[in-house]
Amino acid sequence: MTKKLPTSTPAGGNPLDSPLSESSVMKRIESSCETRGLPGGCPWALALLCGLLASACGAAVQHPDAARGSERDVVAMDELRITAGGEGDAYRGGVYDASDLFKDATALLNEKKCREAVVLYDRLVREFPEGRYTSAALYNAGLCLQALGDFAESAARYQQLLSRPQAPEADDDHKDAAFQLTEVLVQLERWTEVIELAEKLLLREDLSADERLEAMARKGQGLLGLGELEQAERHARSSLSYYRTRPPEAPIKDDFFAAASNYVLAESYRLRAEAMAFPEGLEPQKKVLIRRAELLLEAQREYFKTVQLNNLDNYHWAAASGYRIGYMYDELWSAIMSAPIPAHLPPEGHSVYREELAKLVKPLVRHAIRYWELTLMFIERTGLQGSWADKTRSDLERVRALLLQQPAGPGGLPGPEATDPGTAPPSAEAVPQAARELRPGRDRDRDFSG
Repeated sequence: MTKKLPTSTPAGGNPLDSPLSESSVMKRIESSCETRGLPGGCPWALALLCGLLASACGAAVQHPDAARGSERDVVAMDELRITAGGEGDAYRGGVYDASDLFKDATALLNEKKCREAVVLYDRLVREFPEGRYTSAALYNAGLCLQALGDFAESAARYQQLLSRPQAPEADDDHKDAAFQLTEVLVQLERWTEVIELAEKLLLREDLSADERLEAMARKGQGLLGLGELEQAERHARSSLSYYRTRPPEAPIKDDFFAAASNYVLAESYRLRAEAMAFPEGLEPQKKVLIRRAELLLEAQREYFKTVQLNNLDNYHWAAASGYRIGYMYDELWSAIMSAPIPAHLPPEGHSVYREELAKLVKPLVRHAIRYWELTLMFIERTGLQGSWADKTRSDLERVRALLLQQPAGPGGLPGPEATDPGTAPPSAEAVPQAARELRPGRDRDRDFSG
């Protein structure tokens, strides 16, 4: 959300920054001229001053002192800057204030010239640090840098905004900046900060149902990123319960963060399965294999549920879930094939053992190919871009080559059967074009497993 106009005003309710007298404006002009070494005291400034004061007198506002019995009126104006030269400065030889910088910067932002816009927003913050446009400039600069992928600098702008004194009327600015900052911190994998900021947001009583679900989902992503899998699972379940129990008069309008929470739940199962290494001995290996298969099925079930949460533009999570299902089968195949060979087998029997084992687990490779092919079809037909698309294409090519290297024959291993194709990612025909356009300010190609 671009802050096209500042939403806060000074504490006294005056929409302008501070009252300026004729003498204070003149002193600022003279000081500016002397600093730049201009002789003659800037004779042109007198005419400029007369014009400024003449126009301002027509819009005079009552000073707060007048409410206490004073008959004195003063002119309230935004703080001015006066320049008298300088190569490369678009404002050289003229007068400007914070609103000029803000309008020009926002025009550049709307033209998608973010680098140039950030320069002006930063200049505004530097030259008018206490002005009424400063918070909005910091927010817009953060958005620009976020869009450019410069997440560290984006986070710095949002944090600077949040560190400013918070007037009641600027509360929405702080809330919006806090939500954007959580997203940027996820991109930077600063998980502890993600959790801390999400918890602060959850303490607020003015969050909408959608905003509360977003803050809950961010905390779950932070817990997952830290490897706190059990906590991440519990928190994801709590988030999904909140989502499913909203009253009809206050529903969640966009289930993007419900899908994010369901994805965290699925990831918690997958990561626990992958953490279980195969030990020495056939019986211990059998126990690990059974438990890993159970966790794989749990994760797969939750990935399918994530795919089903496809309201509006949540196809990012469908692509991520489809990729992860194929990845689980590929990873399980690799883990089994690299498990220790039974100690009682002589060295000359090792190659035979590996070949027979490869025949048994060959269907796992086929499962990986099947789900990655479905996911790639979905990605290409919906036009999704990002790391999930790149991962799916590269891994599918690799595993297709791997299948050709396996022993002849269908092979077979009792275990999870392929799921009904009806649970595959939704077809592109059912997706309106508007729903395929990815909104700004959302995570679209992140792997939140950390």
